[in-house]
Amino acid sequence: MQSEQLTQKVAHTLKLRLLTVKKRRELGPDMVRITLEGSDLEGFYTPGFDDHVKLIFPDPVTKELRLPQMGERGMVFAAGQEKPPIRDYTPREFREQEKEMDIDFVVHGEGPACQWAMQAKEGDKLGVAGPRGSFLVSKDLDWQILIGDETAVPAMARRVKELPSNVKVQVYVLARNLLTVGAMEAPDHVTVNWIPSLAGLNGILDALRAAPELSGTGYVWVAAEYSIAQSLREYWVQERGLDKGAIRASSYWRQGDQGEDAPRLD
Repeated sequence: MQSEQLTQKVAHTLKLRLLTVKKRRELGPDMVRITLEGSDLEGFYTPGFDDHVKLIFPDPVTKELRLPQMGERGMVFAAGQEKPPIRDYTPREFREQEKEMDIDFVVHGEGPACQWAMQAKEGDKLGVAGPRGSFLVSKDLDWQILIGDETAVPAMARRVKELPSNVKVQVYVLARNLLTVGAMEAPDHVTVNWIPSLAGLNGILDALRAAPELSGTGYVWVAAEYSIAQSLREYWVQERGLDKGAIRASSYWRQGDQGEDAPRLD
């Protein structure tokens, strides 16, 4: 299979939904799962394992939830209205029949999403927009390598769950706590490697260089802090000679950046 045949982009109609917190569950010292529910989830569609939705949070001071209108190009806020905190998150699981969706939050920061997740309680409201589109990666592979930090765990967990058991899967998780790796709930045939956060990029590279070589048709997926994702893309393309069409490297966040969007590398 040629690398250009490994992926497909699919567009979706962008819709804004108002959802309610059903429950909050701690997955470990660094991660919280929020289950959202609501009739607005009728028709929700998330076929891509790394799909992302925009979460619209209440004002951290007034607790008021100000939702935008939906225009042709996306969300439109009233003139003069201060935009609420908005962040991108991957739906960990969507249960169509129950109209429920799980979102996993890393909670060792001070950003608005982290603070909201730590305090969220049953009945709280949250705005959810998207996904606008999906990036689909073939499951007809001989191998798949997934590399990410704590913010990438939901996407990696979705991917290892959907891949056939005959695909050789190696996962590398850069995390502060081993319990975060356990939150992936990976199948037995998947090899999951924990790399302590303090080891950083060098820890990931050391683990990759020590791993057995994989043959056949494969795909590498990376999601992490901007500089780490950029360096890993360069490693795979320049040092390992991987075709550019066989890797997706995304920046899920950038050191020192508290803004809404992080730059993407792919």
